Amino acid sequence: MIKKTLLLIAIVYSTNSLLAQDLSYPRLGVGTQANFPAGGLSVKADLTEQHSAQAVIGIFGPFSSYYGRYSYNFNESGDDFRIKPYLYGQAGIFNYEYVGIDENTFELVDETESDFGFGVGAGIEWYYAPFTDKLRFNIEIGYGKVDFEFYDFKSISFGGGIHYYFDL
Repeated sequence: MIKKTLLLIAIVYSTNSLLAQDLSYPRLGVGTQANFPAGGLSVKADLTEQHSAQAVIGIFGPFSSYYGRYSYNFNESGDDFRIKPYLYGQAGIFNYEYVGIDENTFELVDETESDFGFGVGAGIEWYYAPFTDKLRFNIEIGYGKVDFEFYDFKSISFGGGIHYYFDL
């Protein structure tokens, strides 16, 4: 049993060493992005060192969302613990589900409203270089606004994400 375990560790280590390469541009990150109170699945493309595009399908929280982002990235700094500050702007469609009253029968009915929304913010992406540069985390703070008919959503949001990157 110990021999099989050591063999498996040696295979994984050697495969990781052979495939380990520093990421270059452009690159693609797949993961999750959440900004309280909503979050979802995310795909992020680092087009150049300074410019990134991101698509998020928000499936968690009180409303669903489909939005895109543009991020301006500042220079990465640090030795082992690398950080990269950024600014972002986002826009998309947000869907809010609520219980309404049917005006003819006065019964409760489930209703959905879709509206355009936007946001701006700033964040920091980081990773631990001795471990891997492909797994990256981010935290951010921003302002978002969506004008639903019965619920005007304006908020200062705090969020975070995790993405695993591949070279394109």
